[in-house]
Amino acid sequence: MEEYILIDYVKGKLDPVEASKVEEWVALSDEHRATLENLYVLMFVGDRVKAQSEIDVERAYEEFKQRLATLSRERKVKRIPTWRRVASVAAIIAVLFLSGTFGTLLLMERNVEPLRITTDLGERVQVQLPDGSNVWLNTYSSLEYKQSYFPRVRRVNLKGEAYFDVAHNKSLPFIVANNGSQIEVVGTQFNVRCNDDENFLSATLMEGAILFSNPASGSDIMLKPGQELLFDKETRQVQVKELTHPENMVGWKEGRLIFENASLSEIAKTLERHYNVDIVFKDDNVKNERFNAEFETTDNIYQILSMLELTQKFRYEINKREIVISSK
Repeated sequence: MEEYILIDYVKGKLDPVEASKVEEWVALSDEHRATLENLYVLMFVGDRVKAQSEIDVERAYEEFKQRLATLSRERKVKRIPTWRRVASVAAIIAVLFLSGTFGTLLLMERNVEPLRITTDLGERVQVQLPDGSNVWLNTYSSLEYKQSYFPRVRRVNLKGEAYFDVAHNKSLPFIVANNGSQIEVVGTQFNVRCNDDENFLSATLMEGAILFSNPASGSDIMLKPGQELLFDKETRQVQVKELTHPENMVGWKEGRLIFENASLSEIAKTLERHYNVDIVFKDDNVKNERFNAEFETTDNIYQILSMLELTQKFRYEINKREIVISSK
């Protein structure tokens, strides 16, 4: 297993799939487990031990190994000053104790059930995460948050759409992950849309700053307030644009459906999620007709379609929960 992958695992930067691969690798042998334990001690625990006990753990440990090697070669015992012996023993005990603790924590970490929030079609919820961050989850979306015993980051996995008001914590960045892409913040307000049935991921920043990254495409882009980022999942191209009314992108949070130069196909997908219906197009050409409109989620879907139909660009028929749209 590559060291940089193990480092990202300890830092909490891997997605669930990659993290599972590391845990499977660790379970293969005691040597693998020891490698990860030592890395954790080196990265995360050693500095705390040094600060608390005022013992240079790394130096004492190296001295211990050197003395041990010398003793083996010369087959005789040298007297070591008392204070050095105490420092060395204390360092080794600390490392061994913390290694055992890490193994226990790793096992506990593996068995911790993540917090999962899901919404059905037509449902929206607001939740507060354990770190104090507030999240509004749009219809037909899911959010997964796993607490850690040794956190380096706060990480959530998102499918669908959500608005985040992240609690500020400079030492624990907040990461929103989706299929290899991630958005990293410290404390800010932003919206993320990453539906499985859409070929793009979008992020709209309201306050603060966010960093979007996708290792596969080499993307690493910082957003400013009022900007929207669009990431094409297929071509892996990134586009950033300035928004005149960024608040319209998060109107759904207050129960508003706002469409700005949106295609009928895009509108149909939104209506399907909010009203739990199936919309079928008989004519592909009508999918690209564009509209500017605003509705309330309390409006009846048939009222919405009837209002759009007044443009004379299409017509619709109703068959139970299926709506068929065709050209005029």
